[in-house]
Amino acid sequence: MTAVLDEAADAALLEVLLTPEGRADPYPLYRLIRERAPVLHTSLPDGSIALTRYEDCIVALRNPHLGRGIVGPNARPARSALPGAADPEVRAQFFRRAGESMLFTDPPEHTRLRGLVSRAFTPKRVEALRPAVEAMVAALLDEMAERAEVDVMDVLAFPLPVAVIGELVGVPGPDRAQFRSLVRASTAGLEPFVDNDAILTAVDAQQQMRSYFFDLLEERRRSAHDDLLSVMLETSESDDRLTDDEIVSTAILLFGAGFETTTNLIGNGLSALMANPTQFDRLRADPDLTASAVDELLRYDSPVQMNSRTALEPADVAGVALEQGQTVMVLQGAANRDPARFDDPDRLDLGRRGNAPLSFGWGAHHCIGAALARMEGAVVFRALADRFSSIEPTGEPVERRPGITLRGVVNLPVSLSPR
Repeated sequence: MTAVLDEAADAALLEVLLTPEGRADPYPLYRLIRERAPVLHTSLPDGSIALTRYEDCIVALRNPHLGRGIVGPNARPARSALPGAADPEVRAQFFRRAGESMLFTDPPEHTRLRGLVSRAFTPKRVEALRPAVEAMVAALLDEMAERAEVDVMDVLAFPLPVAVIGELVGVPGPDRAQFRSLVRASTAGLEPFVDNDAILTAVDAQQQMRSYFFDLLEERRRSAHDDLLSVMLETSESDDRLTDDEIVSTAILLFGAGFETTTNLIGNGLSALMANPTQFDRLRADPDLTASAVDELLRYDSPVQMNSRTALEPADVAGVALEQGQTVMVLQGAANRDPARFDDPDRLDLGRRGNAPLSFGWGAHHCIGAALARMEGAVVFRALADRFSSIEPTGEPVERRPGITLRGVVNLPVSLSPR
């Protein structure tokens, strides 16, 4: 098929990308786009196409002719500014710095960087962490149980994953809290359309994190620890395979991504369970549902809603011939609600079989920490179901994070009834 330029579908996409109302509940808009123009030729200035069907999205994410395209000879051009969006020259400042991260590199650079750190996230290594994570969760829930009302984001959804990834990467405990605001400011640069101020704030946050990790790297040179930062430093000194810039960029990525996704999984997942109390009761009654419940919560309200790929050379995606440098918007949140892949996709079903959400991406850039996030999610939701007979919204306003790439809430006030 060919990409379709459909005014209603295009308007729905712009509503998702640009408006708080569209981002608050994008799923009806995704459905409209998929029904009217599943391969949408957008009106965006860069001529990108948008994919909403599961099969099209997974094929695009697997396609070796598509890449991140931020740096190198196939770097995609800066996005032309829509009204109110950052100037291309300002946005380029963010990508010049972010382009050093493996998140924005293509093979062979990406393969080399990923191979050097993947050993820290093997299923065996992740499973070995489970007892420590269970102990952390138990302690945090003990504190929650002493109070009738809590903000889950403050007392659980942020402290747990930042502690876990902090230990892995090597960020000392007292230093971790500052990264909540720094990482959040930096990830604003990942959004398709933000203004100049947001980009400049993201660049400043990046620089603060770089300065911190360069200082920490020097400490590890003087005294190695049992952490990933020390392992990367040892690798660079023995094989000359990692520069200091690469170590620091990789450490920032792993640390930030290591808690951002899991924090949003906990917040989005608990929100979904509170909105579907019969499913929460189902989880309480059947511990064997825990693993499938995590995948279903990831599918139902994905912490990562969209991704992008760039044609590294002329390529074909969903029957559309792409020119080199053309952008493909992979709407993972839409793919996770595709009725051709998931029966009754707007229904939360913790026992859903054959579930394979695209929430962690796919292909070469599949999230390296996916197994860790799933394990943390499984421990958290199992413990919440076992520890509390009810968890309900307090009725206080919930602030949603701006943007659509990373979906989550800033706060989640709940009332608790311990068992």
